[in-house]
Amino acid sequence: MLKSFNSNLSGKVSLLIFVLFVITFLPKMNRVVSNEETCLCAYDGYGYYMYLPHLFEKGHLDIKQEWAQQLQNNYCDGIYAYQIVRTETGKELNIYHMGQAYIELPAYLIGDVFARMFGYETDGFSKPYFILFILNALFFIFLGLLYLRKTLLLFLNDKTAAIAILVLYVASNIYITFFLQYDLQHLYLFALNAISFYHTIQFSRTLSRKHLLLSAIILGLTVAIRPTQVLLGVFPLVLLLSKYGIRGEFIKRIWVYPVFGLLWNIPQIAYWWIIGGEPFIPNLHSENLILSDPNIFDFLFSYKKGWLLYTPLFLLILHGIYIMYHKNRVLFWSFVVFTPLYIWVMSSWECWWYASSYSSRVMVDIYPLLIVLVGFSIASWKKNLHKILGYSFLVGVCVLNILQTYQGMKGYLSFDSMTKQHYWYIFGRTDIPNYTGIHLELNRGIVDPEWIERAKNLPSDDYTYKQTIIHESTEPLTIKEAVIIKQLVVLDEVPSDEGMLEINIDYKTTDSTKSVILMFETLSEYKWNWYNWSPIELSKGQVQDSLLHNTYYVNIQRLRHNNDNMNIYFNSLEGGSIEVKGLKITAHTIERD
Repeated sequence: MLKSFNSNLSGKVSLLIFVLFVITFLPKMNRVVSNEETCLCAYDGYGYYMYLPHLFEKGHLDIKQEWAQQLQNNYCDGIYAYQIVRTETGKELNIYHMGQAYIELPAYLIGDVFARMFGYETDGFSKPYFILFILNALFFIFLGLLYLRKTLLLFLNDKTAAIAILVLYVASNIYITFFLQYDLQHLYLFALNAISFYHTIQFSRTLSRKHLLLSAIILGLTVAIRPTQVLLGVFPLVLLLSKYGIRGEFIKRIWVYPVFGLLWNIPQIAYWWIIGGEPFIPNLHSENLILSDPNIFDFLFSYKKGWLLYTPLFLLILHGIYIMYHKNRVLFWSFVVFTPLYIWVMSSWECWWYASSYSSRVMVDIYPLLIVLVGFSIASWKKNLHKILGYSFLVGVCVLNILQTYQGMKGYLSFDSMTKQHYWYIFGRTDIPNYTGIHLELNRGIVDPEWIERAKNLPSDDYTYKQTIIHESTEPLTIKEAVIIKQLVVLDEVPSDEGMLEINIDYKTTDSTKSVILMFETLSEYKWNWYNWSPIELSKGQVQDSLLHNTYYVNIQRLRHNNDNMNIYFNSLEGGSIEVKGLKITAHTIERD
């Protein structure tokens, strides 16, 4: 395998990139060995992984939140284990699919053997498991490079394939995604999609049953990891239709794809059915896939996380599609159907920016396919002018990505709070004396009342600050049960969702041992899906039977849709009561130019 890598330019480029990844991961490995770093995974990555330690420790998959939290307390400084939620039927379920655990299993088993041999904790998080987890990620980086190269060489000469591989790794968000988020799906899906796509193309050329089965097996596995991977079924569907039409020969071959997709998902269905009581539970997240309201422009071009803004290399896919039309009509139609469909679906997820990441991390999954289009574009540069313009563009996007990657690693480029103002404030700068984050988007993860004063003092050329009273009442009100104060469409009341609510309340509590809360709930306009709860405790721990004049603050959440709602209400959770003498809720917001 390594001999194949070394035999030509594309192989040498691929091997060099892999070696650079190994070098990049070595300091992390050293920190793991020296116990400076103990958190194998947290957040989303923990959701995918936790099936393994629980199964091997407990012998079943009835995972409780308390157990999940304890591992995070032991190894990850107590990061909240939000991955286990309680359903309406009272069951506790992992909201993440288990497919990634399949490909983490071999490394887990090897780590378990070493943990038992050398006396480490056999809980899935101790040092041997951590080291094998990283080695598994490096193995899939290698697999991804191997099959990326094999796929490109099906369409391009060695030199063009080498250039395509090089610019993909230098001019895209792959490096940050693979290195900083190696516990997530994207690294694994990149490799598996490269393998599946390679065998799909090989089957269309050779009609070999081996390639057909490998294509279907791997694609089915990816669907178990991320159900939206079913969209990649467009490629075998179109290629097989072009070969056989809608006839018996087509049916005899296409059926293997849904069958393997189902087989890989049987453990997931069994988990839902046995633990959750239902054979199919489509979504347990606080966000939904709203296909009727995609965020396509923001997904592609926004300063927050626009894929083509931060990874402009892929502007070349438009030219590549044009070239492919003349070179390979069947593959052209596959890409014409798949690419906009994939972008539409990915941008329809209510959290379309996919939390903390550089550029759009969900696009990394399909780079082994999209880089073929980039390669077609590069291969078409025959005239000197085209070469000058084309290679100048490639150099430019490489430099831009290296710079932005450096800025991200240094903390100048935010992975979750970028704005137009901050983008241009840091643009092209590698060292920023007296760096400030005042232009970043409001951090909804913390409540910082000082933000209001900073908002008032932002330059008026770029910002408009506004103060809006959304509720005011001086009527006495006794709270002994749930009482709705206001239900509102947020953007009907305030000009922007970037801001903070200031709550001034005068009240007495009659029993400071019992809880009474003032709740701010943010709801999607679709399906009344709650995606944020901001409770304020008014009674428990307060001075009893004295008039209190308190001020509280709540962040306005980033809205998923223009007509999202907010419910504001009191609730007595334990039979407590308060007497409200006055309540004023003021919104402090900014609009950006």
